[in-house]
Amino acid sequence: MEPQDAELVRQTLCGNVAAYDTLVQRYQRQVYNLAYRMLGNAEDAGDLVQETFLRAYGALASFRQDASFLTWLYKIASNLCIDQLRSRKARNALSLDLELEEGREPSADPRTCGPEENAVRGALQDVVQRAIMNLPERYRVVVIMRHLQGMSVEEIACALDLPSGTVKTHLFRAREMLRDRLGPVLEMKTDGK
Repeated sequence: MEPQDAELVRQTLCGNVAAYDTLVQRYQRQVYNLAYRMLGNAEDAGDLVQETFLRAYGALASFRQDASFLTWLYKIASNLCIDQLRSRKARNALSLDLELEEGREPSADPRTCGPEENAVRGALQDVVQRAIMNLPERYRVVVIMRHLQGMSVEEIACALDLPSGTVKTHLFRAREMLRDRLGPVLEMKTDGK
């Protein structure tokens, strides 16, 4: 029988590095999936997974033994993702300003492709991923955690330090936005176009 997470944390705190390796192996795929869905880039997601486990290791003494280790990791990873997304926005704004100052046309953003074009190419999954990526950060993270990671509302609330009601509201608003954005694409698919 595999040791419980709390026992592995206790062993790690006592100096058993192999116990932490077990935790990393146990949860790195889930953390990677969350990071990839939020960032949309495999390389950035891989880097973020490493950073998440490094930060978790450094803060292991603050982990509450009665909490879920995975939820705690999700909290660290989602905060790092949000920080990286904010950093990207700042870099993109600087890049756009520089291009305009130099008199060049801004480069096209690949995410501006219409959903119809993607659906015609048969990439419905890409359309959905883009729709999720274009949600505001507070909505994107709850959708990914709930529908792609399978977390409960309570687990999300704990991971993000939000009341459960706020998580439910974010989920509702995100679903409405996705329904509005994906409705035309889904209608095209069912009409056989």
